[in-house]
Amino acid sequence: MGKHKSSKGYTSSNDDAKREVHLQAVLLADSFTRSFRPLSLDQSKVLCPLNNVIMIDYAIEFLAGAGVEELFVVCLQDQVEEHINKNTWTNSLMQVTVVKDNSLTNTGDALRELDKRNLVQSDPFILMFGDTVTNVDIKPALMAHKLRHKKDSAAMMTLLLKEVGGWKSGTRPIYSPLRESQDDLVIGLDPSEENRILVYEDCSQAKKTLIPCSFFHSHSQIDLRRDLLDCGIDICSPDVLARFSDEFDYRDIRKEFVTNSVAEEEEGLQNKIYGHILGSHEYAARVHDFATYAAISRDLLLRWCYPVVPENLPSGYERHYRYVLQRHYIYREQKKGRTMIGRSTTLSGPSIVGSHCNVGECCTIESTVMGHECQIGCRVTLTGCHLWGNVVVEEGARVQHSILSRGVIIRAGAVVSEGCVIGRDCVIGRNVVVPKFTRITLKEDTDIEDDFSDFDHFDDDDQNQEEATQEQAVNKSAFLSNPDIVGSDGKGFMWTPPIDNHEDEEKIS
Repeated sequence: MGKHKSSKGYTSSNDDAKREVHLQAVLLADSFTRSFRPLSLDQSKVLCPLNNVIMIDYAIEFLAGAGVEELFVVCLQDQVEEHINKNTWTNSLMQVTVVKDNSLTNTGDALRELDKRNLVQSDPFILMFGDTVTNVDIKPALMAHKLRHKKDSAAMMTLLLKEVGGWKSGTRPIYSPLRESQDDLVIGLDPSEENRILVYEDCSQAKKTLIPCSFFHSHSQIDLRRDLLDCGIDICSPDVLARFSDEFDYRDIRKEFVTNSVAEEEEGLQNKIYGHILGSHEYAARVHDFATYAAISRDLLLRWCYPVVPENLPSGYERHYRYVLQRHYIYREQKKGRTMIGRSTTLSGPSIVGSHCNVGECCTIESTVMGHECQIGCRVTLTGCHLWGNVVVEEGARVQHSILSRGVIIRAGAVVSEGCVIGRDCVIGRNVVVPKFTRITLKEDTDIEDDFSDFDHFDDDDQNQEEATQEQAVNKSAFLSNPDIVGSDGKGFMWTPPIDNHEDEEKIS
């Protein structure tokens, strides 16, 4: 990546500056959800490793290869800004601007902030989420969008969609592992009008889909589909940002802006949105939660997203690491090397082994991603696991289909059951059995929802309340370890998702 700069103030330009001279992109580096907790309490979700590569680096590498010359990364946390400013992408001429504002609470706020600063000038520009992994050739979709927008200024947005399987007559629906657990997306397309989207409904509680009768007068065909995956990549006119500024209560791009735009019946008021369906050889998916994280990781190892594969690392990584593909989809780091695997150990693919790892004798490792500097004792069983680095698994331990964050220690004889997530620096005690789907962390969830937060400065007792809160936090820190879960020699406590009756008001991850 060539140049960096931070966007702290506002810029101004004339409307005629919105041109096609250079392609711009907006990368949303925060998902504004809790779906990746408790791991996202330790670090931003997009900074978590996916097959030993920082997640956001996949998106930035894609945008650089797509011909983007200027990228705006919208973030809330200093960690993301620091990572971007490391100048990892030295082979790219793309200029990257960090737009950091920790007051943002949703994607709508992020787009309104961009419109306020008047940073986006290219028409069209690419809007993408930082947790997206793809090998798409976006140039045909860009060209089609430009032609549509030139003919009709109301054609302001194109969503990239991927076919992932649909219904079978007389049987239950087929759900792709790339879908998040609550995904129940129904999309209505008019194939005679370049796949214009007429219905966009994603409500798992809905038992039926409503279509305005007027649509059947103006459209001879409407295809209702449940086999399409929203990839999290959009091609937009700058008018999209203006719409968010006009509709200041829009928080979510999909559930509010897209859904309401395509449902508008009056012709003169419609914001026309189109779908671009990817080819069978193209891959795109978002890391929504731990299930989609595991599914995308496996797809990358099985080379479904070629050339986005472990041996083709993003720019800058090649200076430090180089992976070699062996038989049965096993990838081993070779540049730094120094990984020792016992001769009696069985290693089955698809798996990846980082540098400076030591694996003892008589181990069984299957479909596992092993980060750098991991220490695995003898007679250990790892099945479908993700070890993020500096992880220690002692003799005789068993871990199944779980994620172990950096610095985790699994003591001898311990069993980590299916679906567990162990946060940074946690310790699972000797011979402890962690129940299925348990989440363990050392970080407290500090989100506090308060409908009257805007008026807090009128409270005369603010200072006393703050001191009391700090004292409670200090007292609570003494009880962070839960021996019933992690054992007497363990470290960590069980994290449970908070009960929230207002899903739209969820805080950021």
